[in-house]
Amino acid sequence: MEKSEEILSQKELLEVQINESRLKTAQLLASIGNWELDLTKNELYWSDEIFNIFEIDKEKFKASYESFLSAIHPDDRELVNKAYLTSLETKEKYTIQHRLLIKGERVKYVEEKCESYFDDNGNPIKSLGTVQDITDLKLAELEVAKKQEELEKNIAFLKSYKLAMNESNIVSKADLQGNITYVNDAFCKVSGYSKEEIMGKPHSIIRHPENKKEVFTELWETIKSKKVWKGILLNKGKFDDYWVDIAILPILDEKENIVEYIAVRHDITKMVQQKLRLDNIANTDTLTRLGSRYKLNNDILNSTNPALAILNIDGFSQINDFYGHENGDKVIIKLGEFILGLLVKSKYHVYHLQGDEFVIFNQNILKDDFLSKIKDISFLISMTPILVENEELFLSLSTAISFESKNNLLTTADMALKTAKRKNENIVVYSDDLSLNEEYNNNIKWAKKIKNALEQDKFIPVFQPIVNNNNNVWEKYECLVRLKDDDKLISPYFFLEISKKTKHYKDITKVMLRKSFEMFKDKDVEFSINLTIEDILSDDIQKYIFNLLESYKIGHKVVFEIVESESIGNFEQICLFIEKIKFFKCKIAIDDFGTGYSNFEYLLKLKADYIKIDGSMIKNIDTDEDTQLVVSTIVDFAKKMKIKTIAEFVENDSILKKVRELGIDYSQGFHFSEPTEILKMNK
Repeated sequence: MEKSEEILSQKELLEVQINESRLKTAQLLASIGNWELDLTKNELYWSDEIFNIFEIDKEKFKASYESFLSAIHPDDRELVNKAYLTSLETKEKYTIQHRLLIKGERVKYVEEKCESYFDDNGNPIKSLGTVQDITDLKLAELEVAKKQEELEKNIAFLKSYKLAMNESNIVSKADLQGNITYVNDAFCKVSGYSKEEIMGKPHSIIRHPENKKEVFTELWETIKSKKVWKGILLNKGKFDDYWVDIAILPILDEKENIVEYIAVRHDITKMVQQKLRLDNIANTDTLTRLGSRYKLNNDILNSTNPALAILNIDGFSQINDFYGHENGDKVIIKLGEFILGLLVKSKYHVYHLQGDEFVIFNQNILKDDFLSKIKDISFLISMTPILVENEELFLSLSTAISFESKNNLLTTADMALKTAKRKNENIVVYSDDLSLNEEYNNNIKWAKKIKNALEQDKFIPVFQPIVNNNNNVWEKYECLVRLKDDDKLISPYFFLEISKKTKHYKDITKVMLRKSFEMFKDKDVEFSINLTIEDILSDDIQKYIFNLLESYKIGHKVVFEIVESESIGNFEQICLFIEKIKFFKCKIAIDDFGTGYSNFEYLLKLKADYIKIDGSMIKNIDTDEDTQLVVSTIVDFAKKMKIKTIAEFVENDSILKKVRELGIDYSQGFHFSEPTEILKMNK
């Protein structure tokens, strides 16, 4: 910063010196005319130079005071006349500068000098004067003044900018070899080093070994090519490590040569630590401390030759009913610990998906090896009792295995589990010839029902209020799709997935969008509509949404809830869609946050306005302290990111009270209203 200020000052100073030289030259070359006024005879004499300066034709005009005044700029005539009359009164000579208005609306600057002579009685008898053309001189002076003013403004700006930089950023400068030549107070505060300790040292003194070497190779290649490098780095402090969001840029001289480097950083340690904490929460099942579904999905995505087994406890609901849910949870915990103990120090990973289901996963293994290992584990579980209230409990499992591609691995394993349950088999390995005739028959029935419902306009939105926890006002509504079959409203659980297979899904989505926009077009409340990643990536659905936003002009009321059961593959396209709808002042909500698949990734990468905390976490939040801790962390993080939170599945006063205690902004659930076909407005 100091160097750039010095360079600017030198450049401006040079321009000032050049202009001063121009002043002197202009002064030497300026033309001077003489005039003489005989006051006893009232006769005025002008030299030829006067006529030239005034640009008056000597052959057509006589010298006169009136001609003189008429050539003066109208704004300066009073000044000139007053100066002459005052000199006669005070008997003193004068020098003034004023403007001439020449034909063609041109302006000249002149300097006029005048001295008058008087008789013994003090009466004026003669005035002698000169008029000098100082136009070049005056223009040069004005240019110098302008440059001087610009220079002062630039210096003031640079000083202010330097102060702002030092106050709000961690700044350091380095020479061409990377040795530190300047640090500000913020740098010393966060790194723990004093200026005396750090000056002259290489920047590698704060390089943390956990950063990849490739990052610094890219960094140096970028800044040496006179470009700015930006990134996030872990720095090694004198006492503590810290994270920074950093931009490094080269400083160039007047010949475009690099003379030094400047680095500007922001301390993001707290944010990174919070992210790591939430990463741990997202990746860890709260009950068993095993891997979560979110972690499983990420591990599957990173696998090469995956194998997966789902282990489901047979009759677990009976265990819960007989021993109680608290003891049921203890059974789940002990079984998780037992499975993990069997696989310790191996390349197998264990996850708890939900209530009575565990997953064993290997990212790269031969089929026979995996199948043998799972059979051994199933046998050992069946032979090893779990102690519940001093009673030995032996568990039996239904186990499903899949070796399909990572995109279908979990889905196919789930299909195999359904087959195992239906056929009462211990272990089923997925294959394409698994008989699911009953499911196929059901699909055919629903395919017909969906087609008829579209033709008869039986798909409708129902509306559930979203209530402000501070004032109990029903501020927003979520629009949910239903199929109206006679007097019954059928949940999308029965038809939505089948509609995708029959290629009617987009038609249902369009119906929901259109009817929701129509319902809220003249109502002063926000309304939210669910969109899957599939919807957002569809050019057809995108075009339909933008046409609705253009036609209805109510984008400021619309909230799009992003829901998906898989990780986003094309963030660039998703972000582009969000950028476009934000132009219409629409908002974004992340649905089912806190459990499940990729929604934590959404929060970090998408510019969400709301996050909806998953109902599975809310429904027991009034009694489950572990869930309270998780939700509290999510709410705290959301507040720091200025994102509003919504609790789903608020079913009673006890849950609502705890939701409010945790600082969640909004609530949604049957405690206020079930989704209804008729819109119920503010309570």
